[in-house]
Amino acid sequence: MLKGNKGEWSEPYALLKLLADGKLYLGDENFNKVKGIFYPIIKVLRHEKDRAVDFTIQDKLIIVSDGKLLFKIPIVQFIANAKTCFEKIKTAKKGTGSFEIPEIEKFLSSFSLNTLKAKSKLKNDISIQVSDPNTFLSPALGFSIKSQLGRPSTLVNASKATNFSFLIKGKVLERNQISQIKNANEFSEKLKLLKSFGARLEFEKVDNEIFQSNLQTIDYNFDKILSELLVLFYANDVASENTIKKLIATITKKNSIGYNLNINSSMYEMIMKKFLTDYALGMRAAEVWQRNYQATGGYLIVKEDGELICYHFYFTKNFEDYLFNNTKLETPDPDRHKFGEVYLEKGQQKMKLNLQIRFIK
Repeated sequence: MLKGNKGEWSEPYALLKLLADGKLYLGDENFNKVKGIFYPIIKVLRHEKDRAVDFTIQDKLIIVSDGKLLFKIPIVQFIANAKTCFEKIKTAKKGTGSFEIPEIEKFLSSFSLNTLKAKSKLKNDISIQVSDPNTFLSPALGFSIKSQLGRPSTLVNASKATNFSFLIKGKVLERNQISQIKNANEFSEKLKLLKSFGARLEFEKVDNEIFQSNLQTIDYNFDKILSELLVLFYANDVASENTIKKLIATITKKNSIGYNLNINSSMYEMIMKKFLTDYALGMRAAEVWQRNYQATGGYLIVKEDGELICYHFYFTKNFEDYLFNNTKLETPDPDRHKFGEVYLEKGQQKMKLNLQIRFIK
C-alpha cells in the first residue's frame, strides 16, 4: 500500500487536479489567482523511477502513455478522484504522519502509477506543457510542488555550510559571562547579554568557501548583507518580525553597505529577490552555482482550499514577489549545526550564526 504524509499525497493530488482543470493559473503575491489569466494545459509529464509518463488532454479524455502502455481515461474520473484525494488529505488529523488513501492508489495503479513522489534527477516534480496565447509558443514548464496542506517547507536548508562566523569585538568576555551566554535559552537573550557585557558581533566570513563564492554571484557585498540579516534575526524575539520582507526593510533603512538609495531605493530588496530566486531554482550552499536552473523554473502551490496556482521563472516578477513576501528566517538546531556558542580561535573570541529560510505557508 502507498503511504505518505500530507505533503507527499499532495503530489498525486496536484497531478489529478491539473488534469481535471485543464488550466494552469498564475498566483499573485497574496496567493490568489491572477484574475483573467490562465494557460490551457496541453500535456503533463511525470517522471517515474525508470520511465516518463505523458498525460495528454484530448477533448474529454486523458491519454496516458509511457511509450509502451496506453490508456484512455475520461476526464470525469480525474475530477472525481481529485476531489476525493483532497478531502482525504484535508481531513487527515494533524500530526498523523503517513497514511493511506486506498481508493486513490487503486485509481493511480489503473494507469500504472505506483509511487507517490516523482523520481527525477532534476529538481522538478512535474512538467507542464501549456499554450501561451501571448507568444504563440507551447513551453514545457518544470515545477517543484509545494503544499500548504502540510508543514511549510524550507527554501534554504541549514547545514554547517550555512554558518557565518563573527568576531566578538569591544570586550574580552570573562568565563562567567561566556557561561551565561551558553545557558541562555533564547538567541535573543544571548545577544542581549553580549551587548550588556559591552561586546558586539563583527562579521568575519562565510564558513564555506563555495557558499561564499555563490553569494558573490548575487552581489559582491551580499555576504555582508546576509550577516546583518542574521544578527537582526537572532537578536529579535518577536516572531512576526522575522519575515524576509521586514528584515530587508530594516536593513534598507540602515544602508550599511552605502548604496545610493536616492537613485534606486529598492537595491536591497532586488538583491535579496535575486538570491531567493536562484536558491529556489537550484543553488545550494555547498555546490558551485553556475545558474543551472534545475527546477526548470518554479513552484506549483497546492493551496489550503485545494486550488492550484503557479509561480514560475517564465513569469519572473510574480515568482520573485512570491518568494520575497512569503519567506522567513528561522532557527535550526544549534547542536546539529554547531553554532550559537562563544569559542576561542587563535586568541580571538568568536560566535557562529546559521542561515535557514522557510516558507511562511
